[in-house]
Amino acid sequence: MKHIYKITFVLGFLLCMTSCDENIDPILSNGVESENRTFLSFANTTVSLPITIDDTGSVDLTLNSSTVSTTDRTFNINLEMESNADPATYTLPGSVTIPANSYQGVLTINGEDNGLVDATVKQIVFSLTGLPDNVDMDLNRIVVNVFEVCPVPDTYLVGDYALADDGSGNFLSGNVTVSVGATPTERVFSTTFLPGTGVDTVLNVTVNLACNLFNLSQDVDISVSCTAGNPPFYILTSAGNANNGTYSLTSDVTHTINYLQDPFESCGPMSVQSFTLTKL
Repeated sequence: MKHIYKITFVLGFLLCMTSCDENIDPILSNGVESENRTFLSFANTTVSLPITIDDTGSVDLTLNSSTVSTTDRTFNINLEMESNADPATYTLPGSVTIPANSYQGVLTINGEDNGLVDATVKQIVFSLTGLPDNVDMDLNRIVVNVFEVCPVPDTYLVGDYALADDGSGNFLSGNVTVSVGATPTERVFSTTFLPGTGVDTVLNVTVNLACNLFNLSQDVDISVSCTAGNPPFYILTSAGNANNGTYSLTSDVTHTINYLQDPFESCGPMSVQSFTLTKL
């Protein structure tokens, strides 16, 4: 039985997101714009870069700022050593710029198959470096998952399905509505994670259709553990090519999605688990 504890994070600052009014004047400290404290945050710290087989792909990442400036603000990008995506398959700019009088800047990462990308997820990991003294940033580690995809009809694996957990207790069995995600090969549905454990959390599960393989492309992670709320955390992640479930575009009746449970062994040995989606 899993005895799972949840950590609740209190955010001290709310960053201005896409709903911000771009016409708001900057808040000045002693009338000097450069003395403002600025808080930066990417809209998402884990994103997918699906690359179409024998073709290309791209992803835009939005950098949010709590303040505006009358001049462009440029921040340097540092590629982390843990990155394992082939440099020949992507272009990562050396910096990202928030234009003058704006709360947001956009970083575009381009990918190219070059015969070097497959369904195995590889990662680009980067951070912003050399931030000025008046700039703060939490979660300064961005992960971009790179993998190959094949074209999929926008009606495939879309609609109402019956979700059945395999008995692991990770997901609540019941009916879910699956929709197309942020990319044409992503499928997203909402369900309850860890039902009946006391940390029941409704969240989105994102599955990628990667050239006949189902891939849990975004970790299911709500910072829970079996160690009184301390790391290592209990998460669900991709099962890897050797263990991922398969699909065929000739059938949209029942799908089995495999994933790796507890890779950090917070609550016990890691294991491959699954759930099924059956068309209603």
